[in-house]
Amino acid sequence: MPLGTSRMDLETIYREYHKSIYNYIYAQILRREAAEDLTADVFVAAGANLHRFVSDRGGVAPWLFRIARHLVLNYRFRASTRLEESRAKLPERVAPEAKAWDDSLREPDSLRAERILRALSDEERDFLELRYAMGLSNEEIAKRENISAAAVSQRYHRLLAKCRRIDKET
Repeated sequence: MPLGTSRMDLETIYREYHKSIYNYIYAQILRREAAEDLTADVFVAAGANLHRFVSDRGGVAPWLFRIARHLVLNYRFRASTRLEESRAKLPERVAPEAKAWDDSLREPDSLRAERILRALSDEERDFLELRYAMGLSNEEIAKRENISAAAVSQRYHRLLAKCRRIDKET
């Protein structure tokens, strides 16, 4: 059944998912202004295609994250072809009022989180995002990655231990 196309529906979706979408995009590109722009683009695209959304194909969150992932990939491609961005650059300064990271990776907009995320591979960041940005359970991730839920749990355990080591080293 298609989701309604009223303005209220998009506003509700925006209020509920804006923070998660922004955190996902920011963790992928580590550039505040670009993350803000891409987040806005996600909701513009969602609004333009709201009439096509079919709820029985999955929830709103996976749909929005697919849009976000597509925009992030396009951003990376454009940046790499124009040599405008480099993932090896030092992170930009975070505003002093930015909230401190609480070791949950739910608020990656801090220097501490940036250092840790920058030290991880794209694959490791993507794996963390499945849980912390998309909110998927071990079982959902296991199905998506075609591995067991126990393997997902073990991989998260090792990855979070790596994050703690990186944090101690920096």
